[in-house]
Amino acid sequence: MYLEFFGLHRHPFRITPEDDFIYMSQQHSRAYVYMSSAIWSSEGFVVISGEIGSGKTTLLKKTIRNLEGNLKLLNISYTNLESRDLFGLILRKAGLKVEDESKVAMLFQITDYLEQMASAGTPVVLTIDEAQNLTRENLEDVRMLAGMESMGGPSMRVILLGQPELKQAVLDIPQLAQRVKLFFHLEGLSLAETAEYIDYRLLVSGHGGNKLFDGDTVREIHKLSKGIPRLINKLCDGMMMCAYSEDRPFIDPHDLKSIRKDLLGDELSPTTPKTAELRKQELSAPEQKREPTGEMAGIANALMRMAEALERIDNRLANTFPEEQPSKRQSFGTPDNVKPLSPGRK
Repeated sequence: MYLEFFGLHRHPFRITPEDDFIYMSQQHSRAYVYMSSAIWSSEGFVVISGEIGSGKTTLLKKTIRNLEGNLKLLNISYTNLESRDLFGLILRKAGLKVEDESKVAMLFQITDYLEQMASAGTPVVLTIDEAQNLTRENLEDVRMLAGMESMGGPSMRVILLGQPELKQAVLDIPQLAQRVKLFFHLEGLSLAETAEYIDYRLLVSGHGGNKLFDGDTVREIHKLSKGIPRLINKLCDGMMMCAYSEDRPFIDPHDLKSIRKDLLGDELSPTTPKTAELRKQELSAPEQKREPTGEMAGIANALMRMAEALERIDNRLANTFPEEQPSKRQSFGTPDNVKPLSPGRK
């Protein structure tokens, strides 16, 4: 939509992983080195965790794209698996036909394959993305495969990537955790890194003009996104669409207020857990006279405003028709803390 308008030849802020767009922050560089070492080390086993959208999949794509040398990569990205599905998927990724779908038969088939690859001097690397979805039994199977030995050491190198709960799932299996050489967690980008990240993606997309996102705007983007690259992309993309729709060549930081809910869906709930807890304490406390709070205070304020509005209307009518006597009004009653309605004139 806005590529030509801003002089771009590629979309700068897609939310799908694109490894040629990856911004290598210090922590992303460390994770990349750890993953590469797991591939080329005979005892390679690395667990990379991070929040949703922190760049794990993009980093894996970059690692795979830069692979060189004699090795066999088995990359699995679908992890909602049943017990024996993992073995079947590994065999298919290895280019083998499943001869017998029983779990024991598939295990022997994988064992034969790993022995053949070890004899040929070809390392086998298993990478599993979204590994937090693996069952405990799946993780036990990964431990068993990683523990298979050949003449040169372990027959299979492993890289697991997933959301923060993956690390705890691995630690809950001590035999598996002991085999992991490195645990690494990807945090959100810092404020300075967020600014560099935005500029880098615009540069790769072909933007060579003035700085689109000023310091205040970047600061607000960082605050809302917590430095998570995917959320940064969503916010930047939304703001550029706003600028395009209004035919202006600059980014207005005020657009964030109008598009935040549409993009992040994080409208604040009127009743937070803390408020609920306070209400529980109020209900359990001894009865005592206190000022109306919450909904009752809102109702009282609304009634007060209605009474004042009616009084103003009554006064205007009295000034318009001074010769008429006020008719007796029906009394509806008002709360104790609401001022009674004025008859309109003395």
